[in-house]
Amino acid sequence: MSIRDAKTSEWSWEDFRPEWANEGIERVNAELEKWTDELQSRSDKLRKQSQKRIEKGIAQIQTELKKLPGVQRAQALREDLEARVQTNLDAGIDRVYTRLNLARLEEVKKLEKKIAALNKKLRALEETPTA
Repeated sequence: MSIRDAKTSEWSWEDFRPEWANEGIERVNAELEKWTDELQSRSDKLRKQSQKRIEKGIAQIQTELKKLPGVQRAQALREDLEARVQTNLDAGIDRVYTRLNLARLEEVKKLEKKIAALNKKLRALEETPTA
């Protein structure tokens, strides 16, 4: 053990600090904790307010951008492209179903309704007495 280690392990400031100093330090620590809590609370509040302002600003910018002719044209082109893609996709699916001789779901549902109606009529005919 070195001389320095021996000195630090033998005594500390807390051993010689008067009681009134301990009370003062405790009061300062308590006050620092209050200030820290208050600062944290204010920081959270400011962060929320900033977030709201940013979101509001973004919404305003988006609204203004939608008014620009270039953005409106791009939106119209996007919608046209989506419609074309959907039409081509539907046509491609129809070709596949036709080549495979498969009925589409809508056609099957229509046929099921017709079959159900025919079954109902058939039951009604079977139940009527024949002369």
